[in-house]
Amino acid sequence: MDGHEVVDTVRFISCFHRVRGSDEYKLLLERLKEMLIAWGLSERQMEIIEYPTGGVRYGNFDSTMAWNIKDAELWLEEPRMFLNSFKSCKTSVLFGSNPTNGWKIFELVDESYSNDLSNKAVLVQMNPNKAFKEFVEKRGAKCLLIYFMRAQDESIGRVPTRMPDTVNYLSLPHTLSASQHGAFGFSLSYRQYELLKNFVNKGAKVRLFIDSELKVGKLQVFRVRFKGLQNKKIGIVAHLCHPSPGANDNASGAALALHLCRELNEKRLAYDVDVILLPEFYGSLPYVAQHKDYEFVINLDMVGEDQLKTGSTLMLHETPFLLNTHYDELLYDSMLLFAPTSSDSFSRRFFRSTFKSGSDHSVFENYSVPSPFLGQWPDRYYHTNEDTPDKCDPVMFEWIGKAVLRTIELADRIPDYVIEQVHGRMKSFLRKIAAKPGAEIIASVVKKSHGESVEIPEPKVRIFPSVEGPLGYEWFDKAGELSEKREVVNLGETIQLAARYTQDYDATITFASTYLNVDEKMTQDVLDVLLKNDFLKKIN
Repeated sequence: MDGHEVVDTVRFISCFHRVRGSDEYKLLLERLKEMLIAWGLSERQMEIIEYPTGGVRYGNFDSTMAWNIKDAELWLEEPRMFLNSFKSCKTSVLFGSNPTNGWKIFELVDESYSNDLSNKAVLVQMNPNKAFKEFVEKRGAKCLLIYFMRAQDESIGRVPTRMPDTVNYLSLPHTLSASQHGAFGFSLSYRQYELLKNFVNKGAKVRLFIDSELKVGKLQVFRVRFKGLQNKKIGIVAHLCHPSPGANDNASGAALALHLCRELNEKRLAYDVDVILLPEFYGSLPYVAQHKDYEFVINLDMVGEDQLKTGSTLMLHETPFLLNTHYDELLYDSMLLFAPTSSDSFSRRFFRSTFKSGSDHSVFENYSVPSPFLGQWPDRYYHTNEDTPDKCDPVMFEWIGKAVLRTIELADRIPDYVIEQVHGRMKSFLRKIAAKPGAEIIASVVKKSHGESVEIPEPKVRIFPSVEGPLGYEWFDKAGELSEKREVVNLGETIQLAARYTQDYDATITFASTYLNVDEKMTQDVLDVLLKNDFLKKIN
């Protein structure tokens, strides 16, 4: 595999504004099919599977509307000053913005303004979901001008003052019900936000238009199939959605998956292999509900970073012990085998870590499919207009590509030393929980998932998820101060998995707190919030 060729494919994908369900997303799929055919694959191996979007709920997720965006501009009226346009910066328009139906002029105000907001442009620095609830749903605003940078990290220079001209990729809620409010808006750079602060609540105006379309539609999952000799199946998944450029997130994972197709087409495989490109969560949720017969799935999400530029570290996030971890260990062994070196040490940062939520592997794992996750974090340019292909590293693609291919090739004959390492890690974890509540149930679930024939004891207090699929993010609105804690995102999802597979209250607390090394009291608090708000059910 030539890493420079993968970067070229990243450049191609980055040219497309990859909104799930959009015309441009569908056009990209057709172009990718042409690319694979030119590489020697048969069109019979390829399939586009469609699922409805808009007015549909998948698990804990309300599906969004399909959104097409053609053009948009934002100006300050007096003094007349151009601020941004969709053609010059694809992340400048808030994802899911309704059309303005021509040019509009709005008086510029901020959150302290107490009168009617229906004909005002509200300037805020906050999470767009919160801004939508505060100013659109509660106070009738139509236009939001937002500065908000997620995942700020001083250590890699990801802070507003050091990235003053960066425009963040932000979304308005655009489910069917949310779209009825007719809201729209722009994502500002920090410098633009600071400039406009000088004009708020003084009668100043902004002039803007957004030429867009929100509609009920369909989203597409693109699957490429390779036949093996045995009746077992492996998946490689990468989400294709996100705005242009979106190079590392996630043109990188999609491009690597496509080049793996090129390699797989030349190999004699033991297991069937599906390569799956899809919209993150909104595509994987309906897909996995129908296709959960995989031995394991490798999730490729943000795999291409040039670490010197982005400040990232490559991570292998494991499948929790509640599911089979033999393939995780094989992938880790393969990553070490092919790791790039310089002066007898690694020349790239790489760590192994516990489960992390936030991508499509969590969907597969909630349907009992082990899914190790390869990705890089943190990333200085994550979800910004500066996530461009020049921030990719060809060495990363070659390294990860070789490791994934070896994992696939050895899946039917995992080396004994890898199996021994799995059992050693499993036993070490079980010793750690041995004296804790629910330990017997956890031990039985873990042993059974790794091939032992054991009976799982009856839960003392039975709990289980209310719906299929991952927990998602709606519960944050009900979590109060807990939602501000850094550990809570992964903790909530791990609780969901533990409840699904142990179905015991104490075992869920013990597993999640021990596995993530999180305080038991906070784990219980999060679990109780989930129970109180019906994300989990409880039977005494």
